[in-house]
Amino acid sequence: MTYLDPNHSEVEDLIGVGSNQRGESFFVDSVSGSNTNTGLTWGSAVATIDYAIGLCTANRGDVIYVSPRHAEAVIAAAGIVCDVAGVSIVGVGVGRARPTITFTTAATADIDIDAANVTFRNLRIVNGIAALAGGIDVNAAGFSMIDCDFYCDAAASHVLVMVITDATCNHVEILHCSFNFEFSNEATPIIMTTPSTVAIRLVGADFARIEDNFIVGNFTVAAIDSLTTACRSVSIVRNFIRNVQTTNIAGIIDLVAATNGVVAQNQGFHGYVTDLATTIDPASCGMVANFFSNVVTETGGLVGTAST
Repeated sequence: MTYLDPNHSEVEDLIGVGSNQRGESFFVDSVSGSNTNTGLTWGSAVATIDYAIGLCTANRGDVIYVSPRHAEAVIAAAGIVCDVAGVSIVGVGVGRARPTITFTTAATADIDIDAANVTFRNLRIVNGIAALAGGIDVNAAGFSMIDCDFYCDAAASHVLVMVITDATCNHVEILHCSFNFEFSNEATPIIMTTPSTVAIRLVGADFARIEDNFIVGNFTVAAIDSLTTACRSVSIVRNFIRNVQTTNIAGIIDLVAATNGVVAQNQGFHGYVTDLATTIDPASCGMVANFFSNVVTETGGLVGTAST
């Protein structure tokens, strides 16, 4: 299989770095790699992302490239631990031909982000277990997740929370990702038999940016929510959200009291047909031009009261 040259401008464009990058490059391929290798070329690739992280040096600008055919299972809590600061983990490939990480075996299986300024880019992340408790557990500031896709691999593999932060996680950004939890990711997709709870949960994550994402599912709480600790200066902007849940909940965005920032230009569908007024709880955030439909044949209506 041919891979992109990590020194090629095409890959630099993918991860947002230029020729001034001075970090080391490491390579991961579960098919041909071995954790006895150096990981410094595709020909000497290591077998797991977690092992490659251990080869990195903090804040040097290291990049881990993951091959399109790579498949890695996370079977327990802390199955992958990102504990080296400033590392980027970049999937090579497009569409379904991208590296895949699958949660399986235990509902507590997760990826821990325990060091600052870690980036995930262009990865496919699949849930293969019922009631996944918290797939990506963000415990450090500056985490970026860009152009990643999330799925469930069977109708019963539902998600309680896919991404959760804690109060140390300032400047988290989730950009251009898709969360596909309405249908299972099978050869013939079928409707999920058990609802999910929430796709993205913020807990005290100041300056969080949740922007330009596609989020669909049957969420019993919300597509995006925050709990326990208020978040300051959040940006929840330009997301397309479809929640087919039919109950009277803030099923699109539900923020804990005193959270401030902006909730703007989000659009989509919420299945509660009686009233759109409750579909977003912005706490103390400014609301600008959020349009949602609650009947599939109707166009979206403005959520909230227009200022005069």
